[in-house]
Amino acid sequence: MANKKLLIIILCGLVLVFAIGGYFLFLKGKSTQEITSQKLKQEYLKFKKEYLEKKNQGYDLKEAAWWIKGARKEYLEGNYKKAKEYLDKAFLALEKAEKVDFSLPEVPEKGWKITEKPNTFIEKIPTIKDWVPIGITYNLEKNNLLRYIPGYPWQQSCFIFVALGKNKEGDTLFYQGRLPFEGGFAPRININGEYFRKVPVFKGGMYYYENGTEGYPYPTVLVYGTKGYKEILSYDEENQTWYHEIIPPEENGLKVKIKAKALGAPFWMGPQEGPYIIHGAYSGTKDIDAWGGFWVVGKFEAKVKLPQKEEKEFSGYFLFDRATHIAYYAQQEYQGEYCREALCPARGGVVEFSCMGIFDDDFAITLCDSKNPTPVDFPKFQHQGRINYIFNESYPFNNFALKSFGEHLQPSSFELKGKFKEGSVDLKGKVIEYWPPKGWGRVEGAWWDPEGKRTWGRAFISWQGEIKFKGKTIKVERAIGIGEFTRFESFGEGS
Repeated sequence: MANKKLLIIILCGLVLVFAIGGYFLFLKGKSTQEITSQKLKQEYLKFKKEYLEKKNQGYDLKEAAWWIKGARKEYLEGNYKKAKEYLDKAFLALEKAEKVDFSLPEVPEKGWKITEKPNTFIEKIPTIKDWVPIGITYNLEKNNLLRYIPGYPWQQSCFIFVALGKNKEGDTLFYQGRLPFEGGFAPRININGEYFRKVPVFKGGMYYYENGTEGYPYPTVLVYGTKGYKEILSYDEENQTWYHEIIPPEENGLKVKIKAKALGAPFWMGPQEGPYIIHGAYSGTKDIDAWGGFWVVGKFEAKVKLPQKEEKEFSGYFLFDRATHIAYYAQQEYQGEYCREALCPARGGVVEFSCMGIFDDDFAITLCDSKNPTPVDFPKFQHQGRINYIFNESYPFNNFALKSFGEHLQPSSFELKGKFKEGSVDLKGKVIEYWPPKGWGRVEGAWWDPEGKRTWGRAFISWQGEIKFKGKTIKVERAIGIGEFTRFESFGEGS
């Protein structure tokens, strides 16, 4: 009898254990089933609202952004349980987020200065030292190699040559060459709308020959490329003439030979010794990109020979960009010489700027316009322009408004209105082609907005409208323009 009672007790206990276990399994299954797409969407909208509130209050949300990206990825792959886990961690990161320091960095005690005023009032013709500023930006070593003077956070030296033209047969040419001071660059050659892809890659260092080289008697810079190619730029200061050439290792290789005559006054970003203007804000660290140097514009003649093809002659308009960039506030760190590039935070891209040239037989307009997308009260960003060789005259063009239309991260059209000393400009531009051809690349994240998006790209633009000058009206039809742009869109603005 006792054994029978014991058996009943054991059986009842087992039933109870299975019942409780089954109940918990039921709850667990029910809990899993309750993580639905709709509920995750509701939770995400709640997160987004709280995220935007904290973002506008100046909190550091990098960790929260990292978790929410993971949650979105898992959600899109159908892993709702994992998405919920990451979403919970994103909420937790929001709770413990701390405020970002948006105060201005310490102003460098020495080094390159900046100005909030346009530098387009400068009208001097560039000298050889403006072009290759030995003793200011560079040292010249015994083997003719140029190197940056150490102790400053130099970012880039631009030796960029852009040509837009056509020939008597109606062929069109777009060319962009660049002599890289550091890094590498493959020239872009577009004839009749098609890019020639089999081009050499040129790499720094850059060599300087004061008495010329490669058959040019003028001061010349040279870089070497793959497969034995050379690229040179030579400057005849007295005649304001620039010579640019891609030299092949053998007769059947790619050849580009350009002679370009500068017209009007240069577009100065600043003397090489400063003060510089502010190009934009770095996306990776709390600093600004300051730049100096100049652009020159005018007309060119060129001979271009693609491998195994006949040589073609072109003429048209050119722009030569000779700029030097420096990380402005980082100069303070370099004064103690304890900051090295490998140890410094990645600076990322520069936002948000529009720099362009517009070309016509009667005029050339160059301008740069930047907006500060950060919460930091940085000094005023660049806003300056110049209208050139308009009836052989040249004027600063700083009183203008440039508007872009279409998608913010990749505009499709523009409007330029403004006044200069002897007239006014009223032009509308439509993008006819982008570079890269597939569209501007998009990158997510900035130090002040980890969920924000930024883009970089170029655009070819066809302009029309009118320019008024000394009582006369110049009708503008299909003036060709090229511009380089960056855009930033804060999280929440485009969604």
